[in-house]
Amino acid sequence: MKSPKKKEFRSLRQWIIVTLLLFTEICSTKPLKKMKNSLKVIFFIYSTSCSHLISKIGERGKKIATWLSKPQLVFARTTPAQKLIIVQGCQKLGHTVAVTGDGVNDSPAIKRADIGIAMGITGSDVAKDAADMILLSDDFSAIVVGVEEGRRIMDNLKKCIVYALSSNVPEITPFLGMVILGLPLPLSTVLVLCCDLGTDVFPGFALAYEEGELDLMIRKPRARTDHLFTARLLMVGYFQMGSLESCGLFLAYFYTMTSFGFPFWSLFYLNNQKGLLTSNSRNDPYDPYQYDLGNSRVGDLCETTSDQPYPIDEDYTERLDWVYLRHPYLDVRNVFIECAGDGSVQPKVEFGECFVKQLSDVTETPICYTTEALKYAQTSAFFAVVFCQVSNVLTVKTKKLSIYYQGFNNYMLPAGLASELILTLILAYLAPIHRAFGSRDVIFIHFGLAGIPFAILQMVYDEIRKYMIRNGKSPDGVKPNWWVRNYSF
Repeated sequence: MKSPKKKEFRSLRQWIIVTLLLFTEICSTKPLKKMKNSLKVIFFIYSTSCSHLISKIGERGKKIATWLSKPQLVFARTTPAQKLIIVQGCQKLGHTVAVTGDGVNDSPAIKRADIGIAMGITGSDVAKDAADMILLSDDFSAIVVGVEEGRRIMDNLKKCIVYALSSNVPEITPFLGMVILGLPLPLSTVLVLCCDLGTDVFPGFALAYEEGELDLMIRKPRARTDHLFTARLLMVGYFQMGSLESCGLFLAYFYTMTSFGFPFWSLFYLNNQKGLLTSNSRNDPYDPYQYDLGNSRVGDLCETTSDQPYPIDEDYTERLDWVYLRHPYLDVRNVFIECAGDGSVQPKVEFGECFVKQLSDVTETPICYTTEALKYAQTSAFFAVVFCQVSNVLTVKTKKLSIYYQGFNNYMLPAGLASELILTLILAYLAPIHRAFGSRDVIFIHFGLAGIPFAILQMVYDEIRKYMIRNGKSPDGVKPNWWVRNYSF
């Protein structure tokens, strides 16, 4: 097509603004040139030539696709049908198209576009009804502000979902461990509710106030299939952050139980074990030098001699209550016993050394080798989840950029983290509520050695993930790299 002659250029500039469709990917990484400089490369199309161009649409859009591939392009004096065809051509090329207009003739193109924008003051009612966005002040700069706010809200919603999903994994795995591996429940249902309805609430609210990331307006438009809840979001929340929190929970649980005389290998299927409960738990202390290990109920239950140890008759045994305070004073070393075959009894569960000499503030008795050890282990596991969630809320502040560049400008986040830690300390160290919530006054070594390292590991892993998302090599230079496709949300 011939370009306009120089003497026609001045008159052409007078009517070129009649209809202007400037298409580009919203928030492209390449900023648009100033109109003054870009006029040298803009292609002007007369109405007669435009009709000739539209007549070639029968070739499945090949002709118009050639023109739409230009870096800058202006169509002038187009009809409503031609505007609609131009929008469809842009969409076939994979562009996200925004169309602005104020008249009735603009409504088909506004309706067809990915984002239809109508003027609020000068726009007609038909154009407003067809539009997705209405500029109340007729100011085009409001489009950028609206897109930025929409992207920020979408990002913050995804961050809140990831934060909420991450704690679900360490809350469900303890029950799976109890059902499948027979572990005494590592995290009680009351503490799970304290996590969901207490400590996690305020930091989740604070994420809604998070400012937009620095790269918010240079990202490409989201794909049409990119919904609020996606498989990649599930991958990050459940299988990445959630799995690390679960590891921290079980490490705190096993370490606390080991400190109170229960080696981690002896905890497997311990919840399913039956024992010979003592008749008077306070007056039947464990005594390794007696034939009955201090259990007065043994009596003549093991009179039968045998070359091999054999279990006590099941009519006399029952399961130990690990959940409630029915057997808080029992020393389980003379409960989980079996007949040795020579008239005496022996432990059927291996116990270890008690490394922490501590009294329970509820039973006022030593914690070692009692069911009180489980209460302390559950509280330590709860602390580990809280610490990992503190780390998690800091990692989800950004989706791709390092937290160093994002900064800490969200004044609500420190308040949310402070409330989370205060609630955790109240649950652990306010004695009057210990019986109601099943929490205990744990020492720092039990939850600190497990929760803090995994919280730090969580932040380090997430920084590495974001670095690979930013700097990973694309296979063909066009598609996102492997980390973006699989480990971003």
